[in-house]
Amino acid sequence: MRRIGHCGTLDPSSTGVLLVCLGRFTRLNEWLSAGEKEYRAVLILGAVSDTYDSQGSISSMGKVEVPGVDTLRDRLQEFKGAIQQIPPVFSALKVHGVRSYKLARSNRAVPLKPRRVHVAAIEVIEYQFPQLVIRVVCSKGTYIRSLAADLGSRLGCGAYVQELRRLRVGNLDLSRALKLDRIRDAEMEGRLEQCFIPPHEALSGLPSVHLEPRRLMSFVHGHSVHLSRADAHTGQICAVYDLEQVFYGLGRREGEEELRPVKVLRN
Repeated sequence: MRRIGHCGTLDPSSTGVLLVCLGRFTRLNEWLSAGEKEYRAVLILGAVSDTYDSQGSISSMGKVEVPGVDTLRDRLQEFKGAIQQIPPVFSALKVHGVRSYKLARSNRAVPLKPRRVHVAAIEVIEYQFPQLVIRVVCSKGTYIRSLAADLGSRLGCGAYVQELRRLRVGNLDLSRALKLDRIRDAEMEGRLEQCFIPPHEALSGLPSVHLEPRRLMSFVHGHSVHLSRADAHTGQICAVYDLEQVFYGLGRREGEEELRPVKVLRN
């Protein structure tokens, strides 16, 4: 296998779901990476970190007012919906072609611009000061470390992420995930294909179009195809299958009755 790629990095100290695409399916990275993310985060209140997590230099805030659980819930709700978020300077984002964390380590970090992200849900799971456990459902590009730092600032007591676990990407959650040793065993036993997620499950968030052989042949040769009313979907990007649910690629709706090839993975 010469082409392998992941769909969204995890912080070095984080655990959880990491989608990996093999071969021609690496061309789906853009759409798989765009899936909604769900996290479980353990925050420590009463202190701050320059990296916003336990890997950085941690400083106690000293004697602070301990926030009550109702106050926590109220402050957390302020992050729900569309928000502007400044990423951590210790991140893999590039600034003038250089990773931000490299600049930060050499004390040359350039302030990063706020980015618009969306938080669909954020809630308290457990709380016993100084430890706070939260669940967050958010869009691509959301930094839980920044959420923690911003929450600590609004509470006036500081906060950083002690543990972070990604529970889900799109509709693929930990129940479908495999540890590396299980993948290694499956490969040695000739069962590796059983570890793969079928495209129609990985892309279930996209509308689907099923084409009969004639239209499918036009699609895989790069030609736009006519869509019947039964094929109509509100989404612009559609996953394209044959009548046996075999995945062929992605198409973009043009108008109401035309589908133009975007990514063709099978011919």
